[in-house]
Amino acid sequence: MIQRPKVLERRWIILAQAGRHVTMGRAAPPTETKVEAATAALAAQGLAGWLATLDGSYWSRRRVTLASAQMLGDGATLVWPAAISAFKADRQRALRLL
Repeated sequence: MIQRPKVLERRWIILAQAGRHVTMGRAAPPTETKVEAATAALAAQGLAGWLATLDGSYWSRRRVTLASAQMLGDGATLVWPAAISAFKADRQRALRLL
């Protein structure tokens, strides 16, 4: 039987379409109150996005895995693959600064 490696780190993030993101928590999912506040903050900027999980070490050069948990705001303009690509580009820029 093949055993999969355990996830070393999980973050709950808010991911906007353009790749902008913010960590909402690590050990447990954010509360509904925090998710509602994040949704309102996105809407105030004319944005929408996702509550997502990020598995893996953000500051490592290794691959991380994103999974959408909940759509936030008006999803009519959201494209998950485009947001992931933008996120990866932003993360790579941040890693180059290390």
